[in-house]
Amino acid sequence: MKIVLSSRGSRGDIYPVIEIAAALKEKGHKIAIAVPETFEEYAGKRGLDPFLYRENSDKVMKDFGHGVNSSKQGFNFIASSVHQQYDFMMKETEDADVLFASVSEMAAPTIAEYRKIPFYRIAYAPMLPGTQPPPLIPFQNLPKKLNVVTWGVFQFLSKLVIKKLLDDKRKRLGLKPVNDSNKYFTDKSHTVLAINKKIAPPCETWERKYKFSYSGYCFGKTNEQLSNELVKFIENGDAPVYIGFGSVHIKNPERFTNLVIEASQKAGKRIVLSRGWTGLGNKHYPDNIFVTDDTNHAALFPKMAGVIHHGGSGTTHMAAKAGVPQFIMPEMIDQFYWGNRVYQLGLGPKPVSSKKMKVDGMAKALERISNGEFREKTVSLSEEIKKEDGVADIVELITKG
Repeated sequence: MKIVLSSRGSRGDIYPVIEIAAALKEKGHKIAIAVPETFEEYAGKRGLDPFLYRENSDKVMKDFGHGVNSSKQGFNFIASSVHQQYDFMMKETEDADVLFASVSEMAAPTIAEYRKIPFYRIAYAPMLPGTQPPPLIPFQNLPKKLNVVTWGVFQFLSKLVIKKLLDDKRKRLGLKPVNDSNKYFTDKSHTVLAINKKIAPPCETWERKYKFSYSGYCFGKTNEQLSNELVKFIENGDAPVYIGFGSVHIKNPERFTNLVIEASQKAGKRIVLSRGWTGLGNKHYPDNIFVTDDTNHAALFPKMAGVIHHGGSGTTHMAAKAGVPQFIMPEMIDQFYWGNRVYQLGLGPKPVSSKKMKVDGMAKALERISNGEFREKTVSLSEEIKKEDGVADIVELITKG
């Protein structure tokens, strides 16, 4: 089979698709994959030769707003490379059997419809409209009727964007114009929810409307080891707490770094602080803090007392798999959803954004995720997630139909 894959966004958007493509290639399938230029090296390490979208993912994440503003920026991001997506997919699907893309790939449904090939779209949050809260807004506890209204607003706005960018192309391909954005994305596609079903359960309205399945998160297979210095720090005292925001940029990282230092001293906790794309750190630290660049979370998190992070789907699932409590400090898009779910499931404290966090609040969070308060539930969920293999499930779905 020839399978065409496309994804853009942050690491959490790209890495799973690269892992799926690599697994498909290992099974002998012909692969054409497009990812942002930021991820060329990682794709190469997994044996892939990708087409590169002209997109600096670090800049994309830096330009995202916070809270509701991040949803507005999300529409701009989704629309930003439609023409490049279209050109890549049109060329590569000429002899393809399957198209597989992230939910943000706006041109993909048009190409699949024109080529008359199966289309699978991967989502890292429950992105099917229903009575559940839209993952892309901070307000995660609205009544169901208001959730439906909010989904309607998103659908209306996305329809405007799609029509403006794609109707002319669709006309030239002999396809009807877009009149309903939800149907455009879901009617002729299979939505693969690469998330754990307990953390993110389906809405009761989906079964009657959509073709979808759960696969579990697509964890990578990296065997990268922790540095000797980091291992020594971990072993030289009580289990530390990891703090990091991955590819997310937060406002005033220097202020947040100072907050972490002061809170860790007040709580008497040891910290592994990840610089991330936002650049935390940049000064001298007390002995209870170890600052690191990117590390293998699969190797690191099981050694932690807990994890404090931005609330990306990948980090949330990795912490859950490790069986450690987590405290989410959401900044944008679906991070509000994951923060709320972690709290509702008793896996960690109530989420608080970084800009609202104070020293006392951070010190209390450090104490709570270290004192065993959440351990029973985190360990129970961990055993369930360890049984899942999202990459293998998706490969089987794609190849067997």
